Amino acid sequence: MNWEIFLASFTGSLIELLEILGVAIVVGRVAGWRNALVGAGSGIGLTVVASLILGKSLTLIPLHVLEIIAGAVLLAFGQKWTRSVVKYYGGVLKPKDDEDEQLREELEKEGITSGWNWFAVVTTFKSALLESVEIAIAIVTLGVTAGKWYEAIGGTSVAAVGLVCFAFLIRGPLNQVPVKPMKFVAAMLLMGFGTYWLGEGLNVHWSTGSWTIIWLPLVWGSFMASVAALLRWRITLQKPEEIIG
Repeated sequence: MNWEIFLASFTGSLIELLEILGVAIVVGRVAGWRNALVGAGSGIGLTVVASLILGKSLTLIPLHVLEIIAGAVLLAFGQKWTRSVVKYYGGVLKPKDDEDEQLREELEKEGITSGWNWFAVVTTFKSALLESVEIAIAIVTLGVTAGKWYEAIGGTSVAAVGLVCFAFLIRGPLNQVPVKPMKFVAAMLLMGFGTYWLGEGLNVHWSTGSWTIIWLPLVWGSFMASVAALLRWRITLQKPEEIIG
């Protein structure tokens, strides 16, 4: 049993699954849980079917190419959430630019929240499809690295089953979890993992080895918190000037 591959697959998949859960929570609160679950389940199911069909052919792609692609994808989507949450906690995010509020408004405009809402279904479908594709890339990357496919698939399976069970057990309190803190953590981990995999693909030598995948997200989280604090500090300095003016 290669625990390094298993844990890497588990943690990487858990992050992506948390993102799917985060979008599903937003949609479920506004448009009903049936719409959210059908959309998310369809997106994940499509990825699983496609992976089963194309899985072997994916292994023909060079490892460093997969690592670069995985890292670039994670960074591309992570930076979007990073900018959003930093602006939010920095006090400079305008309501019209808040994606969560836009999502709520768009869902509310599409129809009643108790019946079928295809906009809500498509919203969760697109999110689940994207994140599950990232999981598939991670599984292939880890599987090719050491030929430990059982560990790579097992880590993802445990993460998926564990998160579903956890979400079911705390479904009441989970419905009250603020979206912004969840997005902050998700963005922090996305940027950390993205930096790590991109570095691996570019043959960057990490002095701390596999432990790098743990401290990189913490570095990104500290950076995000510092920038947000700086933005909020600048706002507090401008307020007295506005009052005097």
